[in-house]
Amino acid sequence: MRHLLFFFLLLPYLSLVAQYTPPRVYEKGQTLTYQELIQAYEALAKSSSKYRLITYGKTDAGFPLHLLVISNYKEFDPKVLRKDNMRIVLINNGIHPGEPAGIEASLQFAAELGKPQSKYSDFLKNTVVCIIPSYNIGGMMNRSPYHRAQQDEPEASGFRGNARNIDLNRDFMALRSENAQTFTEIFHDWKPDVFLDTHTTDGSDHQYTITLVTTAHQDLPPALGTYLDKTMRPALYKMMEEKSSYLMCPYVTVWNSTPDEGFEQLMESPRYSTGYASLFNTLSFMTENHIFKPFEDRVKSTLDFMYCLLEYTSKNAEDIKKFREQATEQLKKQDAFVLQWKLDSSRYENLMFRGYEASYPPSKLTGEPLLFYDQNKPFNKAVKYYNHWVPELSVDAPKYYIIPQAWKETIKRLDWNKVELLRLTEDVSLDLEMYYIIDYKTTKTPNNGHYLHYDVKVSSKNMKVDFYKGDYLVPVKGRETAFVIQALEPQAPDSYFAWNMFDDVLQSREYFSVFAFEDRAMHILDTTPGLREKLKQEIARNTQMAKNTYLQMQFIYRNSPYFEVTYKRYPVGRINKKMEIKAVDEKLYK
Repeated sequence: MRHLLFFFLLLPYLSLVAQYTPPRVYEKGQTLTYQELIQAYEALAKSSSKYRLITYGKTDAGFPLHLLVISNYKEFDPKVLRKDNMRIVLINNGIHPGEPAGIEASLQFAAELGKPQSKYSDFLKNTVVCIIPSYNIGGMMNRSPYHRAQQDEPEASGFRGNARNIDLNRDFMALRSENAQTFTEIFHDWKPDVFLDTHTTDGSDHQYTITLVTTAHQDLPPALGTYLDKTMRPALYKMMEEKSSYLMCPYVTVWNSTPDEGFEQLMESPRYSTGYASLFNTLSFMTENHIFKPFEDRVKSTLDFMYCLLEYTSKNAEDIKKFREQATEQLKKQDAFVLQWKLDSSRYENLMFRGYEASYPPSKLTGEPLLFYDQNKPFNKAVKYYNHWVPELSVDAPKYYIIPQAWKETIKRLDWNKVELLRLTEDVSLDLEMYYIIDYKTTKTPNNGHYLHYDVKVSSKNMKVDFYKGDYLVPVKGRETAFVIQALEPQAPDSYFAWNMFDDVLQSREYFSVFAFEDRAMHILDTTPGLREKLKQEIARNTQMAKNTYLQMQFIYRNSPYFEVTYKRYPVGRINKKMEIKAVDEKLYK
């Protein structure tokens, strides 16, 4: 009886060390449902004190985001872990649930790291792993064998759009989805040193099961960019070559074409996960498995890369810390920031590439030439890999931005990203730099519910503007510098202006009546030096104005003091480093 009592008292402790083995449905060309996935993570979390399964916020599907944290020291507070000099790796899965290799690989990865005698345990002595099991929950629950037209395996998988039909890998700046809003909380809580997002592609055909997107090193501060390009990136490729049966190459960026003549590195803007993460000096990667390879191989190759990434991070933990800290210091001293890049087509690397010969037989449907890769004719030859980008448009960083409190959508997004926001404590009139939007283009079809602006042109003007108690000063300094500039400079490709958050300034609110304005218009024309000549030049340029009274009056009106000064004026002011103004006195903000 005494032994039986001892056994029952011991049961709770035995359950903590009982190793949970998650299902391997990928070996049968299948993938778990969302409910099965979370049940597996819950079981895993109960099997070892190394695990903590945390829920964050909400998603558009109504479910929270789960985060599994794997910590050898059983400490799960990110502030304490950073204080203890731990590196943090964050892995995101299922952003496109029809690309589920990472979902299955991460579950196996987590299970392996929790084993008492795992050969990877030593890599957790200075590194903590955080895993989002499935980011796009609504898309994962929308399950079908027909979502991916070219995909044979798995038998059924999720849908690209989330519960609101948003492509979540276009939403890291706009933050329209609750998924993305919750992700920012996770990201800024944990401040990962290394970030991995798992995907699958079908853009071309080649021999590789796994390819890799690496943050463009030119888009990082020099210390970190050089380290990524010259040290970390080559080491990860070498590790995969030595430790995995799956060779890896850079992501092949060709569509309806062939990589024989070379291909370019993907430059990801901040709307994408890796582009967003790199704004905060996080070393960011994206695996792209090949859709035509067996699903089991896709999972295993992703799993191998996760092991390599963990090993590299652990063995080089101090270097990663050092170069990230140097990058932050460089940001503080950096004056010019690149808003737009262009590819330098004169520079490239010779990349040994394992592909398939391509031909263009006639289409069975139309008879027109159709691209075909012959898997019976593999090749291994050098191709040009273009991975050097040069600045196309740069801007000098201000000391502060100032934003009227009316623009709440912008303020919310800055706050979600933990940007320091200071509020004016009294009304002030400031001499500062303002932009006017002089030209822009807008997409004809929506992108995640927005008609994006691009090719934005601005003019700059120093002027006096009134701001009021409660308006926001945004210091441009430290870790958030690159993010703030990409968000608030209207010419940046994923700025809040590009994502339509300032469209109200693009409309004129005041107007004139033709029958009542003519006498005043003539007076303005007669008393404004040079205006009559400007009108003649405009009529010569635009012949429709010659006999159109309204158009001529409109020209006069828009060149008069009566025309609203705020029309197409971007409302975010720039307080430059050379501007000595009392707005930055501590008494004026809190």
